[in-house]
Amino acid sequence: MEITPARTDKRRLFARWFIRRLTTCVVVCAFLAFVNWQTSPHYWWVLWVIAGWGLNIALSLAWYLFDCDDECNYRNR
Repeated sequence: MEITPARTDKRRLFARWFIRRLTTCVVVCAFLAFVNWQTSPHYWWVLWVIAGWGLNIALSLAWYLFDCDDECNYRNR
């Protein structure tokens, strides 16, 4: 299977978008963890934020990786 330039561009754009999104998540969650540690160290509410945001990122990656619209176009068969 030959990789077309459009497919390569799509992968590159997704990789840049995903890295930006992951970096934003890590920086914001680190800041919130610091705030949580300073204000209420007895209850780590930041774990809820990390779990929710992590699930969102994991699902975005899974939808991209298992999306077969480009490869498996069942409507044309």
